[in-house]
Amino acid sequence: MSFTFLENKRFESRVPQEDVSLAEIVFGYLIGPSLAYLLITALAGNYLIQFYTDVLGVSGTLISIMPFIAKIFAAFTNILIGKLIDKTSSTQGKARPWIFVSGLALSISGILLYAVPKASLSLQLIWIVFSYNLFFAGANNVYLLSHTLMLPRSTRNSKKRDTLSLLKNVSESMIPGTLSAVIMPVLVKSFGVGRLAQSKWFSFMLAISVLAIPGCLLEYYFTRERVDVEKKEEVYSFKKQFADCLHYKPWVYVITLFVIKTIDSHIFNATVIYFCNWVLSNSVAEGSTRQVLFNVLGQFPLGPGLFLLMPILKKHDKKKVMTIGFALSALASVFVFMNAHDFKLVLAGTFVKSIGGIATFLSVSLLSDVLDGFERKFNYRCDTFSITCTTLIALLGSGVAQSLLLFGINTYGYVAPQSAAEVIVQNEAIRTFFNFTMNGIPVIGYAISVILLIKLSKTSS
Repeated sequence: MSFTFLENKRFESRVPQEDVSLAEIVFGYLIGPSLAYLLITALAGNYLIQFYTDVLGVSGTLISIMPFIAKIFAAFTNILIGKLIDKTSSTQGKARPWIFVSGLALSISGILLYAVPKASLSLQLIWIVFSYNLFFAGANNVYLLSHTLMLPRSTRNSKKRDTLSLLKNVSESMIPGTLSAVIMPVLVKSFGVGRLAQSKWFSFMLAISVLAIPGCLLEYYFTRERVDVEKKEEVYSFKKQFADCLHYKPWVYVITLFVIKTIDSHIFNATVIYFCNWVLSNSVAEGSTRQVLFNVLGQFPLGPGLFLLMPILKKHDKKKVMTIGFALSALASVFVFMNAHDFKLVLAGTFVKSIGGIATFLSVSLLSDVLDGFERKFNYRCDTFSITCTTLIALLGSGVAQSLLLFGINTYGYVAPQSAAEVIVQNEAIRTFFNFTMNGIPVIGYAISVILLIKLSKTSS
């Protein structure tokens, strides 16, 4: 695709500098993506499943397997969109034109997720399946692919990419995470659950959805693809790129790392609401209060941790930093899993786990370094293909996590509350399920990640 309408001067980047500028960092990698990710985190993250189960009261086999089946469909559209981006020829680059069109698409599809009509169960299920696929297979795919592709195409300077990678994760995790982890539990407690609360949920999500438009415009105007303009690259088929990538061990190790950490992260995020409500508490009202404290401690290390990480990276290799961080998180996850019913110990373990988890923010920068190495070996870049793989992993990981959670809810006798204040003592089986998915699975994920990083370090050496 050519996007010829973007050749007008009014659509040119506002950061013409050859090096990464301050305006680019602030508006293109921090504020702009933060607004878009507010929508993705609040609308399509943890609270969508709670909206389905606790507000609409939808349950059954279909709703349990729907997220995973939908993500398989989204995987196909992800590959198709990735190929379109790879073949995009525009004066504004490959990725930025798609960021430009993402804002409106995210807003409309985000609104439809929560505009479920008050009708029969059959009609509601049809609406849920349609809106879910429209968001995840369409708008969300376009934005995540183009947004993630910007980092490896922004600069070849590895240290600059480390900085951008950290800020990128602030915009994707820390700022939207504050809304999702600290503010949303308070709002959910205020909105309540049950069918009478649906209009309050919709009104809030409508307001959040609109933010994607200015967010994507800021990211579009205050970013620049510098790697793309260095030379005219031949576009190879995804089949050839895949074959070459499989013969490059660093790429295999890093992509496997993405698979493990993405599935691990999605399962943790999907379960945290239920863990706070029904393992640490016995009601939505009490659980929401505890979730705020839980998430505050989980988010707090991210701010100072990012600033501490920057000078550390100047002296130490990022692979070593990530290995130590993941090992620390694995040990902390074991501690939380073994003490899941003691709120104070859970908070202490979560704090330590979050310190180690800061290293996850370096993942895209690590992949960018590997892509540079791939280019040196094969004499072409596989950026778009690789980012397509990472977003494909994210899509399927999200589907696996949501389907696993809904399967457990339907299998182990979960009792949905009719109001936020209703006290329910869930059975031991469902409480154990919530504890294992949120704390047990991450232990396995972090341990495998440490092994992969050690292998990557040896290969690089």
